[in-house]
Amino acid sequence: MDAETVNKLLKINREFYSQFSADFSDTRSSERFNIEPFRKFLANDIRLLDAGCGNGRLAGTLGRAGYSLDYVGIDGSAELIAFAQKQSAGLKTVRAQFRAVDLTAPRWSEALRDVAPFDVIFSIAVLHHIPSFELRAQVLKETRALLKPRGIFVMSNWQFLNNERLRKKVVSWDKAQIGEWRLETNDYLLDWKRGGTGYRYVHLVDENEVNELARASDFQVIEQFHADSDLNLYSILTPA
Repeated sequence: MDAETVNKLLKINREFYSQFSADFSDTRSSERFNIEPFRKFLANDIRLLDAGCGNGRLAGTLGRAGYSLDYVGIDGSAELIAFAQKQSAGLKTVRAQFRAVDLTAPRWSEALRDVAPFDVIFSIAVLHHIPSFELRAQVLKETRALLKPRGIFVMSNWQFLNNERLRKKVVSWDKAQIGEWRLETNDYLLDWKRGGTGYRYVHLVDENEVNELARASDFQVIEQFHADSDLNLYSILTPA
């Protein structure tokens, strides 16, 4: 994928999360995030990075579960970071801090050197918004650089084609004035109709691509499974 198309797709999503941050945040409640499958990787007094934290719902989930740990949440949307800071103000056991960091920027991991390395890194519903295999692999390389040698990386990717209602949100690339020949296989444009009409770029990341990305970024996949009514693919990785 050429650089011009990558930048256009990134712009689509930046504009979406800027314009619809409040409406999007309302749909992302921490009560809806199930950490049970990941409890074996969690413990008190660990250092955890939430890469692409959105409104900080993971911090709230960890707090309600009683964990006492150091949490760092980063996101490219200043608007969502503001929501995260507000919603985490009442946390007692989770020592949370939030920073505006763009995961698609070159060498973004350097902005976290003062708080790295991390025992666990979560990246929930993030990678599928990053255009081009090369950029997705680069994000994973930067992520790996922040992990301890035996650290755990947990990510989820949206399997929206498994749901009839979500399949109806797929719209023509004419809406974004981008020719399909510029895109990669499994690139989609989805509409949003809450608080107005908007569009999001989404790439369907499947198990095979996770394995390819792991090889390209010096990770190894130790587990993959579908959950949340088959709407999400969860992948557990560790440095190779």
